[in-house]
Amino acid sequence: MKTNQLNLFKSDFIESLPTKPYCTDELGVTFIRPKLTAINKKYIQVNRPSTDLYLVFDLDYEYSALAWSDLNLPAPAWAAKNPINGHSHLGYALSVGVCTSSMARLAPLKYLAAIQSAYTEILKADRSYARLLTKNPLHEAWQTTWWTDEKYTLDYLADFVDLTGHPLRGKESHGLGRNCELFENVAHWAYKEVREYWSPDYKSKWQDAVVSHTEALNAQFIEPLPYSEVKSISKSIANFVIRHFSPEKFRESQSLKGRKGGKISRGGGRPKSYDASLLESIVSKKAQGLSNRGIAEDLNISPSTVSKYLKFSL
Repeated sequence: MKTNQLNLFKSDFIESLPTKPYCTDELGVTFIRPKLTAINKKYIQVNRPSTDLYLVFDLDYEYSALAWSDLNLPAPAWAAKNPINGHSHLGYALSVGVCTSSMARLAPLKYLAAIQSAYTEILKADRSYARLLTKNPLHEAWQTTWWTDEKYTLDYLADFVDLTGHPLRGKESHGLGRNCELFENVAHWAYKEVREYWSPDYKSKWQDAVVSHTEALNAQFIEPLPYSEVKSISKSIANFVIRHFSPEKFRESQSLKGRKGGKISRGGGRPKSYDASLLESIVSKKAQGLSNRGIAEDLNISPSTVSKYLKFSL
């Protein structure tokens, strides 16, 4: 890279950093400092709290700084090598940042997670790398080579690897794959569970419940995500479900289904035993915070009937 290009890229790199990154000179003791202080530390946080602008890979073996070339992968923006043992961090710059904490933007995150997982495999990078801190390519402790100022699209990076089977699932999930797994599993649970929390001012209790459930699932990973990411994912899912599956929207949906069913046949789309007024009463009492058993006692019906009616979901 020419000197002018390098200076521009370094300037852009500094500009892209979080306002107050995590940083340290000694792993295990981490600080949050203003950017101008953090860039003088050996290790630094390069991605923003909820947006990934870089893919970083931790290669714990000798002669790793050129592994990308040997494997016919695109050149990273930089390779920061430990001069003592030859271990390196490779950093790839993305043309567009990918949000890692939005339920509504899950598709780009899954795509990026698959790419990260495939590159981790082919580079034989450390799957347990936490992604928070990176060898600071600006620090003199590392032998840094700046290879390109190119910022890659996801499609371009994907062309160099086979994404089949990526990201890994279950306990073996690592990197951004864990984010995707939590989003999908917790969201599936949340859509069913939220009705148990419908009551006046239920949002706080609901958000706490989602955090607890997300923490429990996160603990199953071999390398769990840090609590900050768990909390961010939980908040996104809880708010997304509240916006899209409230008692009001549920009643509107049932009313719409009832009207559509009536147009199809006189009996409607529901079983003959279906009672629209009873569903209205059940949903209303559920929104007031009553349990299924409490609703059953109030309406003189069985708890199983209450459960059956509440399953008439979106």
